[in-house]
Amino acid sequence: MSEQPAGVDMHALTFTDEPAGEVPPRPGGPEEVTVPRTYRLPAELDEWITRTASARGVQRSDLVRNLLELGRGVFEGADRPVSMADVLSALASVGPHDAA
Repeated sequence: MSEQPAGVDMHALTFTDEPAGEVPPRPGGPEEVTVPRTYRLPAELDEWITRTASARGVQRSDLVRNLLELGRGVFEGADRPVSMADVLSALASVGPHDAA
């Protein structure tokens, strides 16, 4: 036998065969639905997020969401990810520009 949740008076419930009534409408699209996530961040990054959000007068979650959207745009717009080591190696291989 399962235990009843705390604070629920099972004797006060009323059951009928009638329809439950009108169901609230579903949100318009996926952009209107938010999903909670939990991530572990280094303390320094968390402090930066808190400071930056406060300085801009926005909620931390809004700042993080905006930063993720920006990152997604950069990531999806790139031809392919390039490592910083590859970039530095390519720059090092270019000789100095000789003045005429």
